[in-house]
Amino acid sequence: MSTTCLEPWVLATIFATATCFLIFLYAQLRIRHNRICLNLKSASESFAAQSKELEELKKNKNDISDTFSTENARSIIVAFDQKGVITYVNDYAEEFFGYTKDELLNHEIMGTIIAAPTRRDPNQPTLIEKILLNPQLYVDIETKNVRKNGETVWISWTNRVVYDENNKPIEIRSVGFDITKRKQLEEKLKYLTSIDPLTGVLNRAAFLEVGNRELKRAIRYDRAISLLVLKLDHFRVLGQEFGYSFGDEALQKTVQICKNSIRDSDYLGRIGDVEFAILLPETPMDNVKFLEERLRLKIQEQNLKTEIGNAFITTAFGIAGRVDEKDSIDAMLVRANQSLKENMQKAK
Repeated sequence: MSTTCLEPWVLATIFATATCFLIFLYAQLRIRHNRICLNLKSASESFAAQSKELEELKKNKNDISDTFSTENARSIIVAFDQKGVITYVNDYAEEFFGYTKDELLNHEIMGTIIAAPTRRDPNQPTLIEKILLNPQLYVDIETKNVRKNGETVWISWTNRVVYDENNKPIEIRSVGFDITKRKQLEEKLKYLTSIDPLTGVLNRAAFLEVGNRELKRAIRYDRAISLLVLKLDHFRVLGQEFGYSFGDEALQKTVQICKNSIRDSDYLGRIGDVEFAILLPETPMDNVKFLEERLRLKIQEQNLKTEIGNAFITTAFGIAGRVDEKDSIDAMLVRANQSLKENMQKAK
């Protein structure tokens, strides 16, 4: 067995190559180390920046939460005594309501930034008296307010009662935020959910709500209230004969005739597919019969032109009035519908 010896120049070449590889590997490790250090530094700076931002947010939140701080520039801050006389307003309250401080200080809050009631029951406590009597119940309230130019605005108030050393209330401090846009949106949504989209009158749910309210008022003051229901006759047959597109127009024209024939204090609602109801406060049943006949003639006189000829609409009516203190709008509807069915039987 023979042993092969490497030439010196071969050994030198291998050693040089290994050295270069180690130097290259070391350089790569240094680059990677520097990159990791750089990333760690960047991450540390980012974390520090975010921590600072979080602290600022917490600080701002705490500032905003302190609604009685005068530094909260977009807050309406008002203070008034137990008689409702304004003792303090901040700058934003002046700007928002359009008054100067001289026009508000030492003046009653009712009649300035809160509209004075047209009528007031002397036996009923005012809002200020309610706050003083039960502060916990009226910590957060929403009120309709008025600017100097007469514009109505809605304010969400947080109220705090201040007491003297004898634990007697001496002042109410209120901080408010403008919620007018939110209230307007709520009113719009309420309107959309209470109106029949085709005819523009109250839908069944809204009509029943109004009916219950008006009936309770009539019972409380022992006043007359009546209900008139009307149903368009043979509507499906007419739809098949003249085309269903004529149906919408017929309903809309019928509603317009009803609107033109009733008072502003009356309520008109669509309670069925082709059935409508009219609630008439302060109206005895004898007077409703005149309205029924007037509507019958006007609806019959309407001439709906279609592609294949003229369509004439007829209606059936039913009437009901309040009977006793236990009456309900649902019961009145049942009686009115029963009257309508009886009238339809008689017409056959």
